[in-house]
Amino acid sequence: MTPKQALQTSLSELWLLSYPLVITMAAQVIMQFADRMFLAWYSPVALGACVPGGMLAMTFGALFVGLSGYTNVFISQFNARKKRACVTLSLWQGIFLALLSAAILVALTPVGRALIYAFDHAPDVRVLELQYFTWLNLFAGIAIVNNALSSFFSGRGQTKIPMYVALVGNAANLVLDYIFIFGKFGLPALGIKGAAWATILGGAFMTVIFCTLLLTPKIRRAFKIFRLAGFYKPIFVRMVRFGLPNGFGILMDVISFTLFTFMVGNIDVLSLQASNIVMSMQPVVFMVIIGLGAGIQILVSKYQGLKRPDVSVQVVKNACKLGYTYSGSIALLFFFGAPLFLHLFIPAGTENGIALAAKTWPLMKLVSIFVLGDATYLIFGSALRGVGDTKFFMKVMMGCAWFLLIPGTWFLVYRLHAPIAWVWGWLTFYAWITAVFMVIRFARGKWKNIRVTSA
Repeated sequence: MTPKQALQTSLSELWLLSYPLVITMAAQVIMQFADRMFLAWYSPVALGACVPGGMLAMTFGALFVGLSGYTNVFISQFNARKKRACVTLSLWQGIFLALLSAAILVALTPVGRALIYAFDHAPDVRVLELQYFTWLNLFAGIAIVNNALSSFFSGRGQTKIPMYVALVGNAANLVLDYIFIFGKFGLPALGIKGAAWATILGGAFMTVIFCTLLLTPKIRRAFKIFRLAGFYKPIFVRMVRFGLPNGFGILMDVISFTLFTFMVGNIDVLSLQASNIVMSMQPVVFMVIIGLGAGIQILVSKYQGLKRPDVSVQVVKNACKLGYTYSGSIALLFFFGAPLFLHLFIPAGTENGIALAAKTWPLMKLVSIFVLGDATYLIFGSALRGVGDTKFFMKVMMGCAWFLLIPGTWFLVYRLHAPIAWVWGWLTFYAWITAVFMVIRFARGKWKNIRVTSA
């Protein structure tokens, strides 16, 4: 048996690479929950403003997060071929792209503020939305730079390091949230502005940690961090070529889901509450599958760099075993355990509780089907992005968003005045359509000839 034939991958390789990324996702979900909880304690108006303001900032940054995050793929492929100089050059091109992205986001801040005015929310809510979005968007570059810096470690398989950095950064964010929002230790109570600054400083703390780790003597000497600093056009151009479609695909996903959420709000109050209940359950699934997807992307890019697409197929098969075991278990729990979740979110004595439960019950059944479709999309979509088939990913997400989910939801809500179950049924159909596209594309194998890091 030749060394080439002996090259294999396993469930344990994928899981050991992915579980730190899952923990990182879980930490972010917990941080967001605590952030909103503190704002709810401070003011219901602040809580109402942080969700749309935060979603708008996330939407603006989605394209650039996907672009800078593609540094992962380049570093993974070069590291697999033991090209340390190219690993360092890729890191610097990722940093330059992140800094350029940060400048563009700063320039787009007036556009975001104009959109908030266009939403025509209540004046007291709008003032806080403007504050929250403005500060988050002006300093959004910090998170994008961190995305590029973390790729140096995760792309080389050291996913525990970004996990520890994220845990420390999130902990700092939570502490600063409490201090800034409520005005502790002699500081003035800043409310929603304090929540924004806690996020900014927590991210900056992570940047400092990443830079400190990169500049340790061992890494600095081994990868020539300073000597190879600078612009390198061949890698920069290829990173834009593959990373930009990746970012656009992610942007389309975020925009379509955001617009879906806003349109659901125009059905009726009970329908919105029912939809929010089932959406609150989804992070339980997504934080695991998205973490697994990041691991898939790193591994398939590694084996694609070694010109072993056959092993990339093994990675996806292993991912299906892990992903479907988890998402399938959650789907069964949602389907058969709906009463348990309804009691958690709709306690006895809740106003209109019976009517709300009646609307939420069918959505629970639909969510159990939705999570399986979304898991399929994330597994195969992550694999395609990892091997460099980002243009296809972008085309599918753009097409399904603008020709399927958004117009279909608009027609159901504003023309047919359909019940919330129909609208969520359409979202479930959308999830499965995108999943089918990804599976067929991967099965056809055209991606096997894509070369991300070489012509």
